[in-house]
Amino acid sequence: MQPPPSQESIEKIILDNYIECQYLFVEFQSKFLLGLFSKYQSVENGNLVLYYARQVHQNILRQKDYNLNFNTSFEKFWDNHNKISPSKKSLSDVARDISLPKETVRRKILQLIKKKILSKKKSINLLPSEQYRKNYSLDTVNEINDVSKLISYICEKINFSISKEEVTKEIREKFSFYWFHYLGAQLEYLRLCSKQFNDLELILIFLQVAHLFSVKAKKNFLSPKDFYDDPSLLKEYIGASVSASSISEVTGIPRATCVRKLKTLVSLKTISQDKISKRYYMISSAASEDLISHKITKKVVKLFSKFFFICIRATSVKT
Repeated sequence: MQPPPSQESIEKIILDNYIECQYLFVEFQSKFLLGLFSKYQSVENGNLVLYYARQVHQNILRQKDYNLNFNTSFEKFWDNHNKISPSKKSLSDVARDISLPKETVRRKILQLIKKKILSKKKSINLLPSEQYRKNYSLDTVNEINDVSKLISYICEKINFSISKEEVTKEIREKFSFYWFHYLGAQLEYLRLCSKQFNDLELILIFLQVAHLFSVKAKKNFLSPKDFYDDPSLLKEYIGASVSASSISEVTGIPRATCVRKLKTLVSLKTISQDKISKRYYMISSAASEDLISHKITKKVVKLFSKFFFICIRATSVKT
């Protein structure tokens, strides 16, 4: 049997194929964050839902301590959810874990309770309406498909024989296991973004500009080191620009808010605005600033490489 790749080899293949991977990843994360914003009216609200959803999966997985045959599949998720007792978490713990101010966490939780997505009885828990559950199931099917696509891409690059269909089937069969790790990776990603941007909607807007850059650059075999050693390479792609109106249309964020947040990104020297067309684009200094530093890029690559490694290793055992 072909041995599964190491986490280090997955990191290396991502870095060696950075631009192509960046194109897929930026598209994937943009779609993910857009989903959070549209469903919960803010990325911060979505971040909290992810946090409590991960707690649910963790509690479901604990059932295997008593029954190794416990069904943790996607189809059984809501049945399992109804049977478990939620873990108690203080607001201080939640605020620390997701790097948001305690009062922001309190205010956002109250909003989500009012929208009947979270519930507060003995403790805060994910307890949405029946309609939400149906929408969640449909959205999650699409998300599983997107995750499987990324994993199968990595498998193809490392010449490891697992098909997208096999990955999808495995994730659905052991849903709570894979989604616990997936949500953990996304929460850590958002925590890193929160520390860098202090506003999660900034990363959503930045990804719209970055996606255009990655579309233009994906056919070029450039590594992160190429950009950080020579940021002027970005100049070739500054034609990939987007307007505030287009970003507003795609994200659903009001245009005035988009303009304000785009100006913030300009002040952070992450993007720039053409004085004539008023459109926004990536700039070469973005690669040399602390905001988009080599260190942060490596952290994100390492973070998702760990998730890919867990998935590929677990799936290879099954297959």
